[in-house]
Amino acid sequence: MMHGDPLASVGRSSSLSRPERPLSVGVMITLDRGVDAGGHVKCWERFAESAATMGPGALDLTIYTLGAKTDEEVLSPCVRFRALPPRLSTAWFPVLAQDAGHTDLAPYHRRLARCLGAHDVLHTTDSFGFSRTALQVSRRDGRALVASIHTDLPAFTRVYSREILARLVGVGRLGRLVLDDWGLPDMLGRATERQLGRLLRHHDRVLVSKAADRAFAAAVVGTDRVSWLRRGIDLDRFHPRHRNRARLAAELGIPEDTPLLLFVGRADDSKRLMTLGHAARRLLDEGARLHVLAVGEGKRRAEMQHLLGASATTPGALPQDRLPALYASADLFVFPSESEVSPNVVLEARASGLPVVLSARDGGARFVARSGEDGILIDESSPDAWAETLRPLLSDAKALKAMGARARAMVEATAPTWRAVLEQDLLPVWRAAASRSGR
Repeated sequence: MMHGDPLASVGRSSSLSRPERPLSVGVMITLDRGVDAGGHVKCWERFAESAATMGPGALDLTIYTLGAKTDEEVLSPCVRFRALPPRLSTAWFPVLAQDAGHTDLAPYHRRLARCLGAHDVLHTTDSFGFSRTALQVSRRDGRALVASIHTDLPAFTRVYSREILARLVGVGRLGRLVLDDWGLPDMLGRATERQLGRLLRHHDRVLVSKAADRAFAAAVVGTDRVSWLRRGIDLDRFHPRHRNRARLAAELGIPEDTPLLLFVGRADDSKRLMTLGHAARRLLDEGARLHVLAVGEGKRRAEMQHLLGASATTPGALPQDRLPALYASADLFVFPSESEVSPNVVLEARASGLPVVLSARDGGARFVARSGEDGILIDESSPDAWAETLRPLLSDAKALKAMGARARAMVEATAPTWRAVLEQDLLPVWRAAASRSGR
């Protein structure tokens, strides 16, 4: 535990070079933590929890996030989260409002830069203010610099820039000109991709989780500097034994005898929530029995509730400890997103014995070994295509249960723990980068 101001003297410790000193790594996440944080943040929460179980000597890990004030949460003597206020928050500009969380647009964060002198390796996870600051510190001081790709930033840019521009120019004639004829959202998406490439070019190593990102990073830094970063899973926490439909009925009013379709994620267009909403509406209009539970906050939450009425439950974001029972108690996990890199929610659902229906275009598709056996992949984006796929599943509880059991068995056989990913994917890369920089 640090005493006094936890940031006041952190830079002075960088001169220590005792042989027994653990490798010091600083990870940059230019996002807030909280109950509504996405998989990017939660991924690093799991890595931090795993690092805290390793004991002293191997790793000293600090994860920097945004926060309303300077703060620190200590998980162990060698693992901590450190929050810093933004210098130029997107929250200060109402026109930039979107559902993915606010970030820092400042090109340099002086207080963060002072902190980074304590670390042997700087690890960036996005292309915003904290990562830009880490790049400048690395080039100035010769610090090892590693990156990991957690989100499809170009895809998010296209989705959210379309929303922002529509608020500015409307959806009439001018809107159609700007959004569709000129294709400004696509132009901004390509600009984000170029910006990310310029940032990655200066990194010692880049960690990726899907084939498209591997190809992109290899073109920027070379194949020999690109490594895989898997996602872990806690097989005890996410387990079919947590199924309890009576509890869902009591707490959320969800009928026990109705097929339950579960969605977990931001309730917005980046996750394509309304693809599920419109598919469910078509099925309900045909007389199908179903109920949709959409867990997550976002601007489409109210629209989903209005569209499906009593056949939907939209509680917003829920604490992480509520999710295992929800996964295990549902009958089908439906996730139409096409912008994921390696979605934790898909692994969590499969570990819970829940069959998944996913877009074949999404990064989560790689978790399904054989479509139709341990999950289902859909090639099309239209609600009609999703309704067509969901229709026969709603009346075949036996097939769903068997598919969920195969999904659970596949996760047990192939998915690593979070600590295994930390030790096998991250630590070797950090050590190699530190060694090449002479630390």
